[in-house]
Amino acid sequence: PYTRHPRRSMITRKGQSAQDEEDDNTPDSLRKLYKIGKVEGDLGKQACTAFLEQYYSQNDLDKFWKDFYPEAKGQKIKVVGPNDGEAGVEASLDIQYITAIGGGVNTEFWSFSGRAPDNPENEPFLKWIYLVGNTSDADVPKVFSTSYGEPEHSVSSAYMHRINVEFQKAAARGISLLFATGDYGVATDDGTCPKSRFQGQWPAGSPWVTGVGGTTLGDYVDDETAWSGSAGGFSDVWDRPDYQRSAVSEYFDSVSKRRLPDASHFNQTGAGFPDVAAQATNFQVVDFGVIQSVDGTSCACPTFSGVVTLLNDLRLKQNKPTLGFLNPLFYKNAGAFMDITDGANEAGEGCGPRGFPASKGWDPVTGLGTPNYDKLAKLVNSLP
Repeated sequence: PYTRHPRRSMITRKGQSAQDEEDDNTPDSLRKLYKIGKVEGDLGKQACTAFLEQYYSQNDLDKFWKDFYPEAKGQKIKVVGPNDGEAGVEASLDIQYITAIGGGVNTEFWSFSGRAPDNPENEPFLKWIYLVGNTSDADVPKVFSTSYGEPEHSVSSAYMHRINVEFQKAAARGISLLFATGDYGVATDDGTCPKSRFQGQWPAGSPWVTGVGGTTLGDYVDDETAWSGSAGGFSDVWDRPDYQRSAVSEYFDSVSKRRLPDASHFNQTGAGFPDVAAQATNFQVVDFGVIQSVDGTSCACPTFSGVVTLLNDLRLKQNKPTLGFLNPLFYKNAGAFMDITDGANEAGEGCGPRGFPASKGWDPVTGLGTPNYDKLAKLVNSLP
C-alpha cells in the first residue's frame, strides 16, 4: 500500500504512433516547456533506483527511444543489481524519462531486492544508500532519481535517522538525491489521514534530499498549475532547515488563514516539502510494447533529475565539481524557477476539507516551482 507506483491514466493508446495529443507529456513537450530544447550532455553519470521487484524491459526502452527520443538510440544502460523479472510501469517510466531529459549522459539502473528491516512493505533504502557510500567518487552517479517512498509513520525513527546520516555523507560528496513526494496530496497512499494528521513523507521530506512534487498543464500554452495529487506538507520528524525558513515564513504570511487547512492537521515547525516540482500527468510510457499514459510524481522526479544532470554537465565541462546537495542553492535563487501559483493538493478521508494551496514563492504543493533550464544554466555557469 505504500508503493509509489504512478497512476495509470484512463487512456491506453494501443498501436498508436508517437504523435502527441494536446495534453500528452513526451520528451519533446517537456524539453520545450522547461526551455531545454535540444541540449544534451556527455559528462558525468545519472541513475534511477528500483525497488519492490520493479524492472525495465530493454525492448520497451528501445521502442520509447525510437518513438519519442531517437537521439538516445544505441545508448547502453549499466544495470546494478537484479533486472530479470517482468517489466513494471514504474521502472519503465523512470529509465525512459531520465534518459530522455538527461540526454546523452551515461545512465545506470540501480535495482535492489528485499524489504526494509522495520517494515516488510517498505523499500530497503539503507541497502541502496550504503552501496552509494561504498562506491568510489569516480564510479558513483552524481544524480539519483528515486520514485519510491512512504508516510513517515510507517518507518521507525532509528531506520530514518540512520539513512539520513548517509544522505548527509552523499551531499558532502557532490551527489544529488531526488525523491518523488507521492500522489495523494496531504494523505497517505490509501487516501486517508490517520488521526486527522496530514502525512509527512519519507524520504522526500528529509532536509538532506530534494523532494519533487507535481504539476499539470493549465489552460494556456506553457501554463502550469499544481497537480491535486502532489504530496506536500510538513514533516513530523525533521525540523525546518535554515535554508528554508524564510521561504516557508513568507508562505504563511502571504496566504490568508481561510485558505489554509486547520493548523491542528500538520506540524507548523517541520521541514516543508516538496522543494521543487515538474509535470506529473499524461506521460507517454512504453510498457509491454504499448504506449500508456500515466500520472504521478514518479513522472516529475526523473524529469527534474534529468535537468540536474544537464546542469552538472555544464559544471564538469568547466572542470568544476558537481552540484551535490541542491536545496541551499535553489532556495537562494528561487527566480530560476517557474513559479506555480494556481491549484492545491487534495485532502482525503479524515483530512479535513482542504489541503494546501499553491501560492507565489515556495508552497507545500509545488515547492519553488518547475525548472527553467535557461535560467538555471546561467546560474550554474556563474558559480565558482
